Amino acid sequence: MKRKLVNVLLTAVFAASVMLTGCGNSSTAADTQGEGDTQVAADEQGVTDESAGTEVAAVDPVEIEFWTISLQPTFTDFFNGLIAQYQEENPGVTVKWVDLPYESIQEKLVTSAAGGSSPDVVNLNTQMALTLAGKGALVDLNAEATEEQRSIYIPSLYESTQLGESAYAFPWYASPNIMFYNTELFEQAGITEIPTTYEEANQLAKQMKDATGAYLYNPPELFNMLFEEGIPILNEDNTAAAFNTQQTADLLAAFQEYTKEGVLANNNWGKWDEELKLFETGKLAIISSSGSSLSRIKDEAPDVYEKIAIASPLTGSEKLSRNALMNIVVPQASKNHEEAIKFAAWITNDANQLAFCKEVAIFPSTTAAAADSYFTSDTETLEGQARAMSAQLSDTSKDYSLGVEGQGDIQADVNKAYEAAIIGGNDIQGALDNAEQLVNSELK
Repeated sequence: MKRKLVNVLLTAVFAASVMLTGCGNSSTAADTQGEGDTQVAADEQGVTDESAGTEVAAVDPVEIEFWTISLQPTFTDFFNGLIAQYQEENPGVTVKWVDLPYESIQEKLVTSAAGGSSPDVVNLNTQMALTLAGKGALVDLNAEATEEQRSIYIPSLYESTQLGESAYAFPWYASPNIMFYNTELFEQAGITEIPTTYEEANQLAKQMKDATGAYLYNPPELFNMLFEEGIPILNEDNTAAAFNTQQTADLLAAFQEYTKEGVLANNNWGKWDEELKLFETGKLAIISSSGSSLSRIKDEAPDVYEKIAIASPLTGSEKLSRNALMNIVVPQASKNHEEAIKFAAWITNDANQLAFCKEVAIFPSTTAAAADSYFTSDTETLEGQARAMSAQLSDTSKDYSLGVEGQGDIQADVNKAYEAAIIGGNDIQGALDNAEQLVNSELK
């Protein structure tokens, strides 16, 4: 209900903000014209640099408001350093950094737009970015950014920010899933070959449960599993649900059987915090997560950390794994499109992404930074092995994006089929029919 309310507010508020933008702040073209007028006026007034004896243009100071998600206080010094460097390299530009909790940033954007103001550069995940893009609230970077600014990113990650022919974000830091597995549980179960697919894992799940009492793995949420099994969620023109097929019914039937047998858990699929608790208490043998999880496991369960080994994550028939992405966007209502795009491109460039990756176990979204030897130079430590595995997976992982607004709502609707069929034990076809109806209602 809260999500629905936010979407309703988004529609109303951003429709108004786009109208206002059209009247008084029509993006780069108008801004550029305005700056041109300022330049002409300064020239006509004969502003003079006395030390050089030549005329120079008066440059109005610009303040860029930069919103991020939960980066303070851990990375306060790092980002303050970046911002100081940018300001030094760009005289007249001041960057005001605002850090917000993940749970509140979307509603803060709505409130800000409703009050007639807007940040200039914002950190959003792909779902939130595409939801706002669908409301006309974000700058189309294919139209306003330069080819040089757009061309540095891994193509599959840049494409995940697109709606149609438009792109609404610069990809920032990525978190490719890798597999952490408990070697002691595998030894107790007598499993010597690490499974690589869900199908292989299902064949070994009973052996693990019988020998150790632990679950072998927890499947991903149904929405993500459909991507990994190559089952289309929407039709080709994104106008209707396409996942209600015999292939999906067979998939759910197989998992329903395993959960009824008790060899796989029937709940908490895709709930990382719950899965981590099971992994840290020796009740789950495999967990898929980004390399940054290692430090948390080391702090919370050092005995389990000592038993961890690393492998590529379980995949479906598509041999594809998830790579959750954070992005940088420029709101349409920003009064400084050109400067905002320039700063967003700078924050996400090769050098700054690589520097950030050396601060925390994330992975860059630019082609050059991803190829840096830093990610493969250390295979002695778990952390180094996790970096090397992330680099290895960069070409076979992606951010699961439908390329439509309101993906979060569609995702929740698809997962209702899992809730009904697997958790509730209900009729599979009935669960799929209901989920299909819900998704189609979102698309109207």
